[in-house]
Amino acid sequence: MKVKSFFAIAALSVALVSCGTKEAPVSEQLVGQWTGMDAITVTVLDSTGTPMTQTMEAPIELEYLADSTFTAVVMVNDSTNVALGAVATVADALVNFTGSMTCAQTLEVSGTLTLQGKDTLVLNYTGVNTEAGITHEGKALVVRKVVEAAPVQ
Repeated sequence: MKVKSFFAIAALSVALVSCGTKEAPVSEQLVGQWTGMDAITVTVLDSTGTPMTQTMEAPIELEYLADSTFTAVVMVNDSTNVALGAVATVADALVNFTGSMTCAQTLEVSGTLTLQGKDTLVLNYTGVNTEAGITHEGKALVVRKVVEAAPVQ
């Protein structure tokens, strides 16, 4: 009888522990729309090979989809938007991505996404076009957008 009681208590303990709240996988936590600011450094090699660097901060809008793809738009000024499209590889909390960035030239981009809490995301990336001599580095801090419900009619 003691053995049965021991197994019953062990089974009950396991059941109670497994009933706790479980955090969703990172790939699910990333899904949604995000907004924030992007700190950008763009380096262009001039015709003599001398690097010309410009830094700026610009608004960014990002949408992460359930299929681990995302798109982002960096609004440099009223007439210039930079489009970013990438595919993420999620391994536990580590999220790497590769894709392309379209501005005056197309750049190959790679970087990381780091979730800080459930509603803050850090995007670090580098876009490169070696033929054009352009490097675009960015670090964006974005927060989850609040999605408002459609008005009831």
